[in-house]
Amino acid sequence: MTQLQNFRTVKLSKKTVDLLRNFSTINKSVLIPQGKLLETISVNKNIIAMTSISEFIPEQMAIYDLPLFLGALSLFKEPVLNFPDDKRVIIFDEETKGKTVFYYSDPEIIVTPPDFNGDLPDKELHFDLPQQDIQQLLQAAKVYGVEDLCVYGFEGEYSVCVKDKKNDTSNVFSLPLKKVTFERPSEMSDERRNFCYCFKVENLKLSDGSYHVTISKKNIAAFISLTHNDLSYYIALEP
Repeated sequence: MTQLQNFRTVKLSKKTVDLLRNFSTINKSVLIPQGKLLETISVNKNIIAMTSISEFIPEQMAIYDLPLFLGALSLFKEPVLNFPDDKRVIIFDEETKGKTVFYYSDPEIIVTPPDFNGDLPDKELHFDLPQQDIQQLLQAAKVYGVEDLCVYGFEGEYSVCVKDKKNDTSNVFSLPLKKVTFERPSEMSDERRNFCYCFKVENLKLSDGSYHVTISKKNIAAFISLTHNDLSYYIALEP
């Protein structure tokens, strides 16, 4: 294999395939630029996810049907990608010699994230959300059939729960928050200590792992992975 061919041949790691699978739950289309950046945005533009991957992608990949592309990868035990030109990618298995050709779509029809500064303005609150807590909360939301995840503060006690915020008699499952800190603690007031921030459960399309969460007054929160390097989600809060 020549040096040029080697440059244009990429073996995807399981971690990268898992991230693509997670991103496909946010948007079924993705535009992967040349390089190591992987990012997506939901069709409703209320979720942005971004990460860096270990592989270098030598050619822009406009994938309209990401679940179909993942299905093509699943046909091979150890899929390898070859990039012959800017119109297609060849997926093959070195052991079985099986291969398939996947053609790119028009990149103009894929919704892509805007230029985005991950350092949120007007940061207000920080806390940690362990993987076990996330799993329990999502399971409880499924059991109770509720749609809202709310972060509460009241008289120095902080918790996160799932509930139906439109129903005063809703079933509620709650857990204490971990490592709560405030931006500008010298400016604390009762109004800042007593708060409620809510998300739609359906928007918490997080890859498995623990997260450090930052909530901004601009009705957006950053979920920074404590498990995977450089993996971040930015999720809109509900009004």
